[in-house]
Amino acid sequence: MTFRHTIRSAEQLEDVTIRLLRGYIRENGVPDSGLEVTLAPPKRTNRQNAYLWGVVYKTLAEGMSEQAREIVKPKWVHELCKEHFMPRIDVPGTNKTVPMSTTELCRSGNEDSFQDYVTQIQALGAAKGIFIPDPNEGGYEY
Repeated sequence: MTFRHTIRSAEQLEDVTIRLLRGYIRENGVPDSGLEVTLAPPKRTNRQNAYLWGVVYKTLAEGMSEQAREIVKPKWVHELCKEHFMPRIDVPGTNKTVPMSTTELCRSGNEDSFQDYVTQIQALGAAKGIFIPDPNEGGYEY
């Protein structure tokens, strides 16, 4: 028999998660004092992802390809934009820094951070004569 339950809110998920963790802790003899459960901030939405890859990166790649008369792939544009516009983070245990991932940017808790990233890419496109529409211009509201 399969038990299915749809969780419709963060509060409901938190409640279910806490009950499951407490049950696991009891069954395995681990003291539950000080148990704290938090939810990670949300990832980029599907609409944001569709807009970023289907409009922003694609439009910039197509424009750059036309100007260079060579193929520029959206994944290359993604890497270029990450390198230039994403905050850098330290890699623990090394002396290296890397650009933050766009997914982590969306989890940063700053709701404007994703739009700020897109705005910087739009400015790059504009400097190259490539117009990248806003999300509401292409039905990609988020």
